[in-house]
Amino acid sequence: MHEYTREMKRTLLQMIAWGVFICGSAYITGHGWRISGLVMGIMGSILYCLLLWYRVLKSTDMPADKAIFYMRAGWLMRLFFIVFMLFLYIKIPALDFWAAVVGLFTLQIVIAGNAIIFVVRNILRSG
Repeated sequence: MHEYTREMKRTLLQMIAWGVFICGSAYITGHGWRISGLVMGIMGSILYCLLLWYRVLKSTDMPADKAIFYMRAGWLMRLFFIVFMLFLYIKIPALDFWAAVVGLFTLQIVIAGNAIIFVVRNILRSG
């Protein structure tokens, strides 16, 4: 199994855990009506993450110049995916748009959380 696959599974599990936490928090605080938007946003973020993972995995077997072009082309496709998801969130009246947007940032929240944990661990080890 590739190291990439283990990291991807870990990231997906963290995204699901974040989703459960944020949806549970919305329910407990009386914002249960936002959960459908959060779930749709989180699902969009998971799909975005899978698209990115697929691109990275495919580019590892390519020469550097082709991999760079492949990743740049993929960036444009993923941007259109995000725009499509935002358009979809606006068009579905049952969804809270801003909750869906928050859910769409799940991947970035998980990555930032991992970076913070990494930095804090290294500071504590060196100090």
